[in-house]
Amino acid sequence: MRFKWSSVCASAAIVLAGISVPISMASTVAGASAKKAPVQLLVTTPISFTGLVANAEMTLDAIKASVKVLNQRGGILGHQIQVTYKDDAGDPTTAVTELKGAISGGHKPLAYLWGGPSGTSSAVLPIANRAKVITFNIGPTANSGDPKSFPYNFDMSPSVANYASAFCPYVKAHGGTSVGIIYGVDPYGSALSAMMNTDCQAAGVKVVGTQSFADSAIDVTPQLLALQALNPSYLLFEGYGGVVGYVLQDLTKIGWNVPILGDTAVAASSNVIGVPPSQGGLLCTPSLANLKVLVFNSTVWAAKQPADLNTMIANINFYSNSHDPASLIFGYQYDSVQLLAAAAKQANSLNPVKIAKALEKLKKNSAHTGVFPNYYFSSKSHAPNQPPSAFNFASPSLLVNGQYDSPKAKC
Repeated sequence: MRFKWSSVCASAAIVLAGISVPISMASTVAGASAKKAPVQLLVTTPISFTGLVANAEMTLDAIKASVKVLNQRGGILGHQIQVTYKDDAGDPTTAVTELKGAISGGHKPLAYLWGGPSGTSSAVLPIANRAKVITFNIGPTANSGDPKSFPYNFDMSPSVANYASAFCPYVKAHGGTSVGIIYGVDPYGSALSAMMNTDCQAAGVKVVGTQSFADSAIDVTPQLLALQALNPSYLLFEGYGGVVGYVLQDLTKIGWNVPILGDTAVAASSNVIGVPPSQGGLLCTPSLANLKVLVFNSTVWAAKQPADLNTMIANINFYSNSHDPASLIFGYQYDSVQLLAAAAKQANSLNPVKIAKALEKLKKNSAHTGVFPNYYFSSKSHAPNQPPSAFNFASPSLLVNGQYDSPKAKC
């Protein structure tokens, strides 16, 4: 599922595209015990890839925030955390080069985190697995959550099945009896639409029709008219990028006033989170009036929020208060660093084999995570296995602190 550095004097630096950049003392080895070498993390993100910058910024800010919090609390088993940040430009080959260089260069990382997409995951996971580097993956692939294939990888993003399970319970709870499905033709969209179809039928919600579109489409009117003729109670919508705007505008053009439930990719599309004309989006326009998007509970503002979520938001804001809006959905990697620390503590070891085993049976509420309160990894599944109650549907709004529905959000 797109950067502003805090300029504080420090004794260490990050490396981004070959340039050393100072980072906050709290995120480096400054002040670490001379007797304990720092824990090394490697991070690559597509920070220079147009269209992914805002989400990549959120990923980076989340990691820096999590490292800051942990280092202020003593690090991992008394070791401060040192992070090397690299720009992979969204190119899996570049990510592979950076990972191989880190593994062979004398500073093998205990863990490797990246900002997606799934193409990068497919390229780097076999290499990290052979080197016994713990990985936290926000771009799941068909087998990335299988511990038999990748015993050192842990998927942070819920599985396609997790996401699909959230739609039709909402439809039924709000009086709907039927749905139409429209989706973008790519591996994720095809898998999600198929699972939504199966889950809805199992829940007693009739699927009246399914339509698809190419990610490059600029006119989706024929597909929408075909579904409109079948008169579903709800339209379930998967898509990402520019085509999302065309679908929403075409719905307005044909005058179809149907409730729409979009997936997390729709929620993350710049058309949905951007304000016209400055950010090129449709926010606060009639085209979004009927849309609700699938989000996490943590990404919807509440008057009373968990303490760990508030800590996460406050420390992300320490680094990031001026870049383009991005949802806390892309804050997964804050949780990754917290999970790594909790598993190392439970295992009382920095051995990756022992940490991986600890992650499979991590004690509930032992990690100070913010996006999700808990992750349910097991020896049979390294997917987070979130329950339907972990999800929510929200109307698109201005994002404040990465959250929807804030009272401070005004068009």
